[in-house]
Amino acid sequence: MADKESPTAGTWIAVFLGAFVIAAAVGGAVGFLAARQGVQPAAQPETPGFATFGLRAFISGFVGSGGSIDGVRNPTLEVEVGDRVSITVTNGEALVHDLAVEGYNVQTRRLGGDESQTITFVADQVGSFAYICTVPGHRASGMEGLLVVGEDGISSGPGPAQEVDVADISKDPTDLPPPITRGFPTTVHIFMEAREVVAEIEPGTTFRYWTFNGTVPGPFFRVRVGDTVVVHYRNHETSTQNHSVDFHAVTGPGGGAVATQTPPGQETSFQFKALNPGIFIYHCASPHIPTHIAMGMYGLILVEPEGGLPAVDREFYVVQGELYTKWRPGTDGHQVFDGEKMRNEQPEYVVFNGRWQALTADNALRANVGETVRIYFGVGGPNLISSFHVIGEIFDRVYTMGDLVSPPAQSVQTTIALPGGATAVEFAVEVPGNYILVDHALSRTIDKGALGILVVEGQENPDVFQP
Repeated sequence: MADKESPTAGTWIAVFLGAFVIAAAVGGAVGFLAARQGVQPAAQPETPGFATFGLRAFISGFVGSGGSIDGVRNPTLEVEVGDRVSITVTNGEALVHDLAVEGYNVQTRRLGGDESQTITFVADQVGSFAYICTVPGHRASGMEGLLVVGEDGISSGPGPAQEVDVADISKDPTDLPPPITRGFPTTVHIFMEAREVVAEIEPGTTFRYWTFNGTVPGPFFRVRVGDTVVVHYRNHETSTQNHSVDFHAVTGPGGGAVATQTPPGQETSFQFKALNPGIFIYHCASPHIPTHIAMGMYGLILVEPEGGLPAVDREFYVVQGELYTKWRPGTDGHQVFDGEKMRNEQPEYVVFNGRWQALTADNALRANVGETVRIYFGVGGPNLISSFHVIGEIFDRVYTMGDLVSPPAQSVQTTIALPGGATAVEFAVEVPGNYILVDHALSRTIDKGALGILVVEGQENPDVFQP
């Protein structure tokens, strides 16, 4: 495994974030007892060149059967490079389960109660690979372990980076609809598709994201107070999970999540009246909700007040979120999701628009001296509060907590956005240069990737700033 040197925020400065949170019931007494024993690595196989493992499948996790992994929940399966690996999976309960090994393209069929199947393959890739149940919702309930290939064990890092499904997971910050000019409510149709895709977190490092419409965040939706909004929701047939959507702008059960619990390959819909103006988060609300959000399923909807918002020259769309991965930033290969870090609220990455330093270089925000800027800023979460700040600027107006009814706060240095919350900030740009967007909990910016650049071009203004 190669480690690459990740740029720091200091370098950039120098040049430049209920009802469905339900853990699935433990499947049977064996699964319950095993879950209490924690995760322990398996011993190396006794016969050189062969590695044989037995697992029993429960909704609470895979339980080792036989040898040193007997009774261990989601045991780490350690093998040597070149070993012929056999994994026998037996379903230990009435629910249907399977097992797939990411990166090796091997998978059992769906197994009923007491059914078994053996998969066999050659471990020819060094690194760590997740083995999972692909039945919708089961991985998030705890059915995930690691196959570690190589004598260095887990320290050898992730498996090779995977082929990407999308070139850039990050949502273009300028990709949002224009202000609404009509002075009356109408019916608005919006279209969403849940898609699970592989993309780069940072160069050389991939991750399987769960998304709305193939980007993080999902689309920016813009409606007017009083509009009737019809949501058309589809879950792509290649998804491994049920997905749904909860709009915080909705008055109704689950914000729409009750109506949109959608299996792979199926479609649902619902409609709602946009009763309250504001800036609102939406997110997936299928069990396990924190996992679905942490994998990238969030975005913003703006409900404009009557008469709209004051005109500005530039509008941008930025949402902060967390990525809980097995390895730290700067690690080459394919990162896997780490549910334990998520439960402990310890993300390896904190990012704007889905990936490490997404809003820099060619994806930087851009404006000209003399223009006014509005940034719609949200926090998908699932866990951390953001202290949003633009280094070298002061917010002329802040729509605190997404409130578009009360007068905005004025002359604000740093504003707060809660998990599942949003705000908008406005300011004029008077001096050319590079202005850095940060979460002012600065370890997140410097070490975890929450960094963007606003590039302002135009004439110098020595009356305001003179280097």
